[in-house]
Amino acid sequence: MKKFLSMLLIAIGLVSCGDDDELHIPELNKLTNVTCTKDGKAFFNADITYDQDKQINRIILNTEGNQFTDNYIIVDKTISVSGVKMIDGSPTNPFVHTVYTLSGNMIAAKEEKSENKYMSNVVYTEIESSYIYNSNWLKSVSKVIQRPNKDGSYRKIPLGEVDRYMWENGNVVYYDYLPQQEMVYEYNNQQCPANFPFRVTDSFRPVNFDLISPINFMYGKMNQNLPIRAYWYYISEATDICAEYTFRYTLTGDYITGMTVEEKINPVNGATAETHTYEYTFIYNFVVEQK
Repeated sequence: MKKFLSMLLIAIGLVSCGDDDELHIPELNKLTNVTCTKDGKAFFNADITYDQDKQINRIILNTEGNQFTDNYIIVDKTISVSGVKMIDGSPTNPFVHTVYTLSGNMIAAKEEKSENKYMSNVVYTEIESSYIYNSNWLKSVSKVIQRPNKDGSYRKIPLGEVDRYMWENGNVVYYDYLPQQEMVYEYNNQQCPANFPFRVTDSFRPVNFDLISPINFMYGKMNQNLPIRAYWYYISEATDICAEYTFRYTLTGDYITGMTVEEKINPVNGATAETHTYEYTFIYNFVVEQK
């Protein structure tokens, strides 16, 4: 009995000591590596590092025999991404290829830059994207594209609203690429961990790194639940599913450490029937500052 009371008093003392009596619950660690295989063969590998303020510092992406190193420079409300791009199958010299403009902590605009094929060492803005939110839910994206002319001038082509996201119960259930294509996402009740950067992107093949890049946290609210199925079709032919994706997850504690995506491409609209399996492994190894 005396031994029990002694241990109890020690436990109370440990809880009581310190500057305050609040219980500190450590945040979930940050994603630092993603490895993906396609049908058992290497598809891509991404290493992610952060600075002392826990902001993205660098992403090194290896995919299809090429390595891309992107450095993120954050100044005030602007994020500049410097690195190498592939243009017409050839790597470029490093340059600032993407610039994000923030409103609060969300991406309000994005400039995607390219090298001018008619003028050496000249970089221009190829695509301008503007993001519209409703109560921090990403609702739509409008774009302007720009094309260089041989005489050194540029031609701007306003596309207007091209991407539209529709939310239900805290999840994106429809992504539309206007005016022709629509992607549908289905969910179960499994909560999406706060550190898992899954986002419905503007891709109709949701298997690439962009799907789970940490930059996704800056596009407003994230999905509340994990998707279990996605499929897309042309709106005018909604009964013909062009491709279907199913998702499964491996959890270790509060962390998603693995994801499997089964891809089924249907033989419609001239496509060749294909099936593929993508296996993802996630590592969370950022050293979080302890309080």
